[in-house]
Amino acid sequence: MPPLGLAYIAAAVREEGIAVELLDAYALGLSWSDFESELQKSDADVFGLGCMTPVSDTAYRAAAIAKKSFSVVLLGGPHPTAVREEVFQECAHIDHLVIGEGEEVIVPYLRWLAGGTNGLPPKGVMARGVDFRPHQPARNIDSIAWPARDLLPNHAYRYLMATRPGFATVISSRGCPFRCSFCDKSVSGSRWRARSAVDVVNEMAHLVQNGIGFINFYDDNFTLRRERVVEICDEILRRGLDVHWKCEGRVDGVDADLLRLMRRAGCRVVAYGVESGNRDTLALLRKDVEVEQAVRAFAETREAGLRSLAYLILGAPGEGEAEVRRSIRFVREIGADYVQFSALTALPGTPLFASHRDRVQKSVRSPVDSELQKNTLTDLPAEDLDRLMKQAWRSFYLRPTPMMRLAVDAVQSGSIAEAVRLGKSMARWSLRPTT
Repeated sequence: MPPLGLAYIAAAVREEGIAVELLDAYALGLSWSDFESELQKSDADVFGLGCMTPVSDTAYRAAAIAKKSFSVVLLGGPHPTAVREEVFQECAHIDHLVIGEGEEVIVPYLRWLAGGTNGLPPKGVMARGVDFRPHQPARNIDSIAWPARDLLPNHAYRYLMATRPGFATVISSRGCPFRCSFCDKSVSGSRWRARSAVDVVNEMAHLVQNGIGFINFYDDNFTLRRERVVEICDEILRRGLDVHWKCEGRVDGVDADLLRLMRRAGCRVVAYGVESGNRDTLALLRKDVEVEQAVRAFAETREAGLRSLAYLILGAPGEGEAEVRRSIRFVREIGADYVQFSALTALPGTPLFASHRDRVQKSVRSPVDSELQKNTLTDLPAEDLDRLMKQAWRSFYLRPTPMMRLAVDAVQSGSIAEAVRLGKSMARWSLRPTT
């Protein structure tokens, strides 16, 4: 996936006439030595990177390498926003942190550096041993410049579920008002802020003009306000914009008429946070939905001619093997086209982590997890959950229909090489002995 957050930051910097570069080392397949060589070629003064908690060790290693070539290393994203000063204790190579959204913070920060760091850091920036002042994020996010995608290796991005070649990601809203206990909302918060339909479709049209055939909306909840979804779809149809797209929604946030309209406007896949087929687990996760709503949403999605992706959490606190197996059966019963099975990650700053941190087990990963270690919240022995996780992926995907569907997806999206890579990764993971 493109690093959209960093592309937004780069756009804000460039608007001020300041030179900026983006390096997506993962997309380019760089080794650590290649990464260090690339940094040594740069004449920039400041190195910035984003960080999520599960990959903080990787970010810290990158910061250590960057410190050899740059006078200042800056870290932003969910992890520093959640743990704040702990970052300075965990990594001596990081000079400053951006807490929260960074588009309105980055330029005052660079000016502060250029002025010799006199006085307190700008609001939203944390320095060692200095009082921190929070920054209130923009209410009108239409005013934020579109991401600087031209600085990224766009040829390298693929998405297996895309129905056309040419892939990009878009964020049309920020924040989420729901209260899920496992969700990290540290960066964009609970206040939902949405871009206008016209601004969203303007960006989509710009992407289509630049060869994009499939857009993945990365909103926490694209379908939160039905009226706005209708406006976006109507605007796409009014312009005759020929593009396919995917979005994230809640099972209680869609209906048959809306889904049919989305299909006519180019939507091809809707992802839902099903999380569990067990009522007690849904209550623990504070999803505020019922199992029956998932059954209805998936049926209506299928009837509208859309594909469905179910996100599922296995082995949440309180679940035994019987409950895990019930969830595995449930996603097949509701007719999900794709499923992403995961263990419950212990994310700092979330309500569930605060109340269940004594239940953290050693890492239980899925084949699509990018992190090497994943602190897992579960009452099950880690080896049992690992075994059940493997069974879940095998039992769902090692069937003729899902395998054929993924093969067709790989061809349509131009992601054959990515499909082969994921297949090999899954095979290695599946065959790895349970520890």
